[in-house]
Amino acid sequence: MRKMRQWVIDHPIGFVAAFSALYFIWFFLLEQFREPVLMVHSSLDDKIPFCEYFIVPYLLWFVWIAVTFIYFYRNSREDFYHACRYMFTGMIICLAIYTVLPTGLELRPQIANDNIFSQLVAMIYTVDTSTNVCPSIHVFNSIAVNTVIQHSDIFRHKKLVHAGSYLLAIAICMSTVLLKQHSIIDVFWGCVLGIVLYPLSYRSMYDDDRAGEYKVHVS
Repeated sequence: MRKMRQWVIDHPIGFVAAFSALYFIWFFLLEQFREPVLMVHSSLDDKIPFCEYFIVPYLLWFVWIAVTFIYFYRNSREDFYHACRYMFTGMIICLAIYTVLPTGLELRPQIANDNIFSQLVAMIYTVDTSTNVCPSIHVFNSIAVNTVIQHSDIFRHKKLVHAGSYLLAIAICMSTVLLKQHSIIDVFWGCVLGIVLYPLSYRSMYDDDRAGEYKVHVS
């Protein structure tokens, strides 16, 4: 385990690439070969309106994740590895849950409007099936990224960054239900997973014996 941990520390790009390959292959196989056995639905879902304008924060999620990883990789390896540990652990747990209990949705409406926002929603509906939804990875990763940003020493005195990160995380979580991409149940369990994994992510992956190699910063 020490050798593996040291390899991860010495080869961060290789580690992220290896995880990404594993994640996407696993997710692709689930999409192709696992049919939902449980359709997720709450009566609250029926009371939440569809709003195509929330495609903006929904898509910003992809940019936010990528930019945050790149920024922390270049400026704070400590935060970079916190983000890796937090997000990658949760994503693997989600895939394991999808494997054991495949879930699906029947919430998507007919898109009536013909504006750019509606067209983007239609595109998302085409490329992202309404299966493997609970817990919501969109929600979990939003919580994880926001948590790392809030704890980062780099942003300790940057209140605008803190506030903007919170607002974006909330908007992304809202977008998952307002676009009918997820049930409120998926959001709830995504939040639970984020809370449960929070303590694990803030134990150092560098340190077995609490010696002094906790912080690794890039000058």
